[in-house]
Amino acid sequence: MEIELGLVAALAVIMLGASVLNGVAGFGFALVAVAGMAVVIEPKPAIVVMSLITPVLIVTQVRYHWDFRGVARRLPPLLIGAALGAVLGTQLLIILPGYALAIALAVFALWFVIDSWRREPRTIAAATERWIAPGVGVIAGVTNGSIGASGPILGSYLIAIGLRAREFIFGISTVFAVMSAVRIISLAAAGEYTVPIVVLGLSLAVPAYLGQRLGFLLQRRLSPKHFQQAILVMLFVASVYLLYSGLTDAAAELMS
Repeated sequence: MEIELGLVAALAVIMLGASVLNGVAGFGFALVAVAGMAVVIEPKPAIVVMSLITPVLIVTQVRYHWDFRGVARRLPPLLIGAALGAVLGTQLLIILPGYALAIALAVFALWFVIDSWRREPRTIAAATERWIAPGVGVIAGVTNGSIGASGPILGSYLIAIGLRAREFIFGISTVFAVMSAVRIISLAAAGEYTVPIVVLGLSLAVPAYLGQRLGFLLQRRLSPKHFQQAILVMLFVASVYLLYSGLTDAAAELMS
C-alpha cells in the first residue's frame, strides 16, 4: 500500500471525527473509523492500521476514568471470553477475502445503527450476567479481531447489566484493552505489520489522540445522545456504500 499525502489527509479527517465521538460517548470509535477508512482503502489494511491506533485511545480512556475502576471486578468472565474470541477473530481477518470483510463490516455497522435507535435498552439479571458473560466476550472478541469493532455488542451488554456514564466507559475500555493486546500480538506473529502500515498507523494516532481530547472537553457540554445520532447517519451512509462495494466485488469474483 502506497502512502500519499491526500490519502493520509482523508484518513486523518475520518480519524479525527471518530475519535471525537470516542471522547464524548466512550465507544463507537473503531466501528466509525474502520467503516470510514474502508471506503478510502481496502477493509483489511484499514483494520490492521486501526489495531495500532486504538491502544492509544484505550489507555487514555482508562486513565481519564480511573476513579471508576471498581467496576472491573465484574468483568473477568467477559475478559477471558473476549481474549479467546480475539485470537479466533484475528485468524479470520488474515484468511478472509476483502469483499467478505467489507460485507461483514457493513452488516455489522447497519445492525449497530438500527439497534442504537432503540428507545429502551435491554436489562439482564445478575444471575443471567454470570452465565452469558463468557459467550458475549467470545462473540465480541471474534468481531473485534475480524472486522475491527465490537462496540455494539459490548455496549449493549454493559448497558444491560446496569453500567452507565463513566462506569460504562471504564468497563468497555478495559475489555477493548484486552482484545487490542491480543490482536496486536496475533497480527505481529502473522507478519501483517508492514512498514507502510506502521507508518500510517503512527501518523493517524496523532489526530486520533487530539480528537479524543476534544471529545473530553465536549463531554460535559454536548449531549452524547444527539452527537451519536449525527454519527449514526454518517455511519449508515458509509455502511450502505461498503455493502454495495462488497457485494459488487463478490459478484465479480464469482463471475471471474
